[in-house]
Amino acid sequence: MLTFLVVVLLLVATYVLVTYNSLTKDKNRIELAEVELRKYEESGTPEDINNARKYYNAVLRDYNTKIEGFPTSIVANLFNFPKMHTEEFDEGL
Repeated sequence: MLTFLVVVLLLVATYVLVTYNSLTKDKNRIELAEVELRKYEESGTPEDINNARKYYNAVLRDYNTKIEGFPTSIVANLFNFPKMHTEEFDEGL
């Protein structure tokens, strides 16, 4: 019985660690996409700006979907990963 509990605890700890790393990587992707978007907004063609904006919004959407999904949402809440909004949503406030 003790062996079973140790195995379950190790599996849960591994899941939390993997999920935390995944969320951290996604957050870093958002920051990089935002930097790229700002770069193109300063000196890019309208097509480049539009593509960078689409990529940024897609990365945000994927991140938000991930932190709202069931087992991942527990880890996201545990480590305070906030839901992020797109610029289009923020402009409407």
